[in-house]
Amino acid sequence: MKRFLVCTLSVVVCAAGCATSENTTTPTTETTTSTASLNLDLITSTERPENRSELLSAVNEETNTIMIFGGNEGDIVNQMPYAAYTDETWVFEPGFGWSQIQTPTAPSPRGRYAMANDVAGNRAILFAGRWREADTSGDYVLYNDLWAFDFLTQAWTVLDAGNGVAPQGRYYPGGVWDNSSETFYTYGGNTNADALTIDPDMALYSWTAADGWSFVDTTGDEPSSRAFFDTTYDSQRNRLILFAGQKGDFVSMAHNDLYALDLNTMVWEQLHDGSGSNAPTTRMHPQMNYDATRDLYLCFGGHTDYGDMNDLWVFDPTNPDNEWTMTYEADVFTGVGLGCDGGGSSDVPADYVEMDLTAPERRHRGMHAIMHDNLWIFGGMHAECSDHLDDTWRYDLQTNGWSELIEARTGESCARRNDACECLCF
Repeated sequence: MKRFLVCTLSVVVCAAGCATSENTTTPTTETTTSTASLNLDLITSTERPENRSELLSAVNEETNTIMIFGGNEGDIVNQMPYAAYTDETWVFEPGFGWSQIQTPTAPSPRGRYAMANDVAGNRAILFAGRWREADTSGDYVLYNDLWAFDFLTQAWTVLDAGNGVAPQGRYYPGGVWDNSSETFYTYGGNTNADALTIDPDMALYSWTAADGWSFVDTTGDEPSSRAFFDTTYDSQRNRLILFAGQKGDFVSMAHNDLYALDLNTMVWEQLHDGSGSNAPTTRMHPQMNYDATRDLYLCFGGHTDYGDMNDLWVFDPTNPDNEWTMTYEADVFTGVGLGCDGGGSSDVPADYVEMDLTAPERRHRGMHAIMHDNLWIFGGMHAECSDHLDDTWRYDLQTNGWSELIEARTGESCARRNDACECLCF
């Protein structure tokens, strides 16, 4: 919610790069403070979520909040996360910081769900995901229930319990909310309960409050079968945008092609085939957003065929040349091979990448949201270092620069922390 912070001499302004302030001033008064009056680098809350990944976010400028739900806090061994899912709801408020929301009803613990913004309804829409009890092995429980988080009341409501004609349970589906027809669309997702066998379902389903779930036929130049892609919603053209992903066999190269599904005609169009040098490298779990102010598609980071990235790219849908532009390169792979310090072939040398310390650590599966003309990120997984992150950053879309708001306590490489190490992560 929007807050008026009582100004006292004890208020500590947290500039870029600092950790959470120890100030415990409590916001006391509701207000309609404009964006221009917010200090976007101010952190007065002493709360913050634990390190985690496999989560998404939704934004609401009416309440000045970015919401995240759940995620996985389990240990990561050899880039494989163990299950330790949470059902926590957190909101981040620019000019204040993080707060945990206590709700009597909420989705069950999970990660790898779909999330969409219902802007007119001041709601976040959450669908599907997976869960397994911590410290156990075997199949996962796959969900197909549909929930809404009301930003005004900060309450969760179940919209559809997943019975009847609902799509099969799944994880990593895409999801968007069509504001014009008040319809939730979900595309794709993996339907395998066994984590070692990926089974993508490349179908489109719709949900409305009046009619419930329906299967939707699509035509056109459809994406190939894949997992681990990301989607965003082009509100100007009423399109679902899909980028990248991987076949799901853990062996084939990932994709870097870009598609649009017109939600008025249900016709797919390939916007970019991924060829040429002016495109993001092949990757899984890219973090996609639509920048409505500039009418651009943004791609941050993701897990490439060489490792995690922290680059930022934009695609202009009005450009007849259909080209991507890199707006922030960040870390650069040096070409040094794996293996270091006498360890195994998966050990990563300290000079595996040339680091840009003004940018966040490389990552995927974390929060990414656009609000107040900034890209905000939290958490995610740093695969090479086999750990979750818990930092918070913002990227100014006007000046094209990163600001670190809350430092990472875990997840960053030892080289980034300026520790002496021959291997990047230990």
